[in-house]
Amino acid sequence: MAGGSEPIKATRDELLRTRYDIRLARDGKNILEKKKEALLGRFLNMVRQYKGKREALLDNLVYLKTTLALTRARDGSVTVRSLALATSQDVALDISKDNVMGTKIFGMKHTALRRDMLSRGYNPASTSSRIEAVAETTEGLLDDMLAIAHLEHNIKTVGKEMGALNRKINALEETIIPNLRKKLRFIQDALEQNEREELFRLKMVKRVKGRKAEEEAAAAK
Repeated sequence: MAGGSEPIKATRDELLRTRYDIRLARDGKNILEKKKEALLGRFLNMVRQYKGKREALLDNLVYLKTTLALTRARDGSVTVRSLALATSQDVALDISKDNVMGTKIFGMKHTALRRDMLSRGYNPASTSSRIEAVAETTEGLLDDMLAIAHLEHNIKTVGKEMGALNRKINALEETIIPNLRKKLRFIQDALEQNEREELFRLKMVKRVKGRKAEEEAAAAK
């Protein structure tokens, strides 16, 4: 029998090494399953957060498109663009990092983007309610997008890692550990066969020696 491209050595040392490899593979599988379980909990929690926030974001995006189209038609695209430039603002991001059994998960906080009418850099009295609605919706939409940006990144990262873990666990369960067990059984059977042959040989030697002793005793008489 051959393991891969090399024949299996049916020795005591190889038997011990194979038993050690099986224990190592089992321990590795247990560690991978624990990591997968830990990641799965975080993954489901992030998906729940992301789903609710994304649904609200999509609703606001549809509303913004409708409102923006109406505002451009009534107030003019030039007015909308100039006011957009006047209302620009800096955004400060605070990024944190967590480690779940070797997998990096990021967190992100940002300064609030929603402002009141007097903080946007233009005169509310000279603008229409449509402009104000677009500004308010846009700031809220950007705020929501930043709130789920790290969740989307983490979901992709954790999902990819869980896929890799599944492949490794399946390889251990379906290929590596079964092959090691087959190898162990082969070595055990070969060693037992060798022991039986050795025992048979010793019996034969003992029997031959006994006959020889009997013959020598008979000749002496």
